[in-house]
Amino acid sequence: MKITPSTRAGAGICLATLLLATACTSGRQPPQQGGGMQGQASRALDGKIARPIGLLFAGMDMNQDHVIDEAELDNGIRHDWAGFKASAHSGVSALGLAEWSVYALGDADALPNSIAFDSNFDGQVSENEFRARLISEFAALDTNHDRRLTRAELLVDAPVRPRSGDMMQPRGMGGPANSGNKTRP
Repeated sequence: MKITPSTRAGAGICLATLLLATACTSGRQPPQQGGGMQGQASRALDGKIARPIGLLFAGMDMNQDHVIDEAELDNGIRHDWAGFKASAHSGVSALGLAEWSVYALGDADALPNSIAFDSNFDGQVSENEFRARLISEFAALDTNHDRRLTRAELLVDAPVRPRSGDMMQPRGMGGPANSGNKTRP
């Protein structure tokens, strides 16, 4: 095939169009919703979530009335403690508690962690420490202090996530990370 000046010009135009289209789409921001929809879009980032301990308590709802009372809490604590291969003298190791955390809370790093359970910092969690931490977590979630947890009390505010335009500027660019600090010349 013979390349003519018009073929070369057509290829150049095609290449320029492809490059322009690629450049335009690579830095493209998602469309912003205007008017009243913007408030709805920002509320979509806000919301409620259940902490891992809340999911554990929800699983203790034996009569399935969507309320966990103190009797169900006590039964759940006894059931979970019985699942440990605990030494009567020393309790459960941090490794044993991490295995329970994976099973009961979904992840070894879920809160409360082994440090929160080990109140005397001896490296072991006794049945009393285990029970005390779960009762304390139950009480903290019981916002109306009626000794019962409803599904609403198991929910907490979701952490706020930055939207695409709200990212912090790198240090030295005058953004929040550098506010109040003077840079040296």
